[in-house]
Amino acid sequence: MATSTNSYGTSTGVVRLIGDIFVSRAITTTTVPTTAQVDLTIDQIASELNRELAAVGFQVPVSTGTDPLTHAWLESINDMGAAALTLGSIPMTAIAPGSEDAGSNRMEMFQSFFNSALTSIRENRVVAARVRGRFQATFAGSQQDTDGNRKLPIFKRGADSFPGTKSLTE
Repeated sequence: MATSTNSYGTSTGVVRLIGDIFVSRAITTTTVPTTAQVDLTIDQIASELNRELAAVGFQVPVSTGTDPLTHAWLESINDMGAAALTLGSIPMTAIAPGSEDAGSNRMEMFQSFFNSALTSIRENRVVAARVRGRFQATFAGSQQDTDGNRKLPIFKRGADSFPGTKSLTE
């Protein structure tokens, strides 16, 4: 199995971060986890990133052509998130027998980077192509009633009508 077109990370990127837990620093169909399992983890993390990006109006997936810096950042965040999930799925005693928390510090570090990235996305600190503007869905009060009908404005005034003004033709 390969990662989907909506993913940013690669199994090679995950191996770069946590390859020491695999024999010969390679993920194969016989390792635990397998290539297919790591690719699925990468896709799951990318889905989380894309969901957050789409929620604040970004076009997903972010393209290498239009936003190369943001795409490279998302690639590293995708790899870190997948590495954290992969480390979390392996008993630490399998990585370092006799040590209960051998890999938890790395897992927490990768998870911290991933959580920081989600915060950056939610706070609109990411530069990428948008489907809608930042303030397109911003309004004060409800625009529709509970039945979905458009509400009429409470106050109406003409563009040139101000209290206390007089027309020159009056």
